[in-house]
Amino acid sequence: MTDQNDKNVDVLAQEITLKSRGQGKLRQFILWMGALIIGAILGWQHIPALNELFNFIAAIFTRLFQFIAIPTVSLAVITTLSMLGAKKDTGRIFGHAVVYTLLTTICAAAVGLGLYLWIAPGNLPLDVIGAGAAQVPEKLGTVTYYDHFLSVIPNNILQPYLQANVLSVMFISASVGLAFAFMPRTENREAVLKVLFGLQELLFTLIKALL
Repeated sequence: MTDQNDKNVDVLAQEITLKSRGQGKLRQFILWMGALIIGAILGWQHIPALNELFNFIAAIFTRLFQFIAIPTVSLAVITTLSMLGAKKDTGRIFGHAVVYTLLTTICAAAVGLGLYLWIAPGNLPLDVIGAGAAQVPEKLGTVTYYDHFLSVIPNNILQPYLQANVLSVMFISASVGLAFAFMPRTENREAVLKVLFGLQELLFTLIKALL
């Protein structure tokens, strides 16, 4: 009888938890939609003081998110790969990740090519083409595929994080994660992983506070 009551209490607790989560998501969705509508109305009013204030707030939010994003992605990759070493499906999972990455890259390149053919920038007016010429790096025309792929391989562990070079950060993170996965299970390994998991929880907490 006691076991049955405990099961009923657990089921009821799970139902209440799921219901509260659903209400929280609905409340958050309403809040976001309300903010979008109010922002659109205020932007339509063209009030300079409000525009400057909101640009300032948006700049702070963007900088804080950039501050958290790269370390969070890096730690997520390291901790995830570090737990896959002892499993039989590690190679298959890693192969799928590589295939999905290549497929998404090919799809993005195909979309870019399609937009280029559709827009046909060679037929645009000269003033439109020249408007963004100042934003194009001077050495862009001399960069080869060899240079591009070589730039992914970092020669400094801090430089990719400081420059927010995502490909180099992913390369470092995957290398470190796989090294943790296949290295001997020593106390030093577990100590370092505990620190990394603690940092990951800290960053997740900061993201929740930011959002």
